[in-house]
Amino acid sequence: MGLIYDDPQLAALTLTRMAAEESEGPSELTGRMHAALDDLAQRNGTAYLAELVITLARTRFIALDDLARATGTDTGQLLDGAELRALEDLSEGW
Repeated sequence: MGLIYDDPQLAALTLTRMAAEESEGPSELTGRMHAALDDLAQRNGTAYLAELVITLARTRFIALDDLARATGTDTGQLLDGAELRALEDLSEGW
């Protein structure tokens, strides 16, 4: 990644593209994500990763809100559904 991708918005998009590439399930691309994050943290410090996480959370909320508007669903309901699915996935791993 070039230095232009040190911007949290662009870094978030890069990670999202990596996630899209591995949407069939974790693969060697997960290693690419870790390497990208390690590289960003090394160049920008660990506080930068906090900014990246905030950017990703905001972007995810915007996507959920857009989906809610398009489908006439309440954003809170979509958030609740996403949380329940994450909890179910977590409990399956125990």
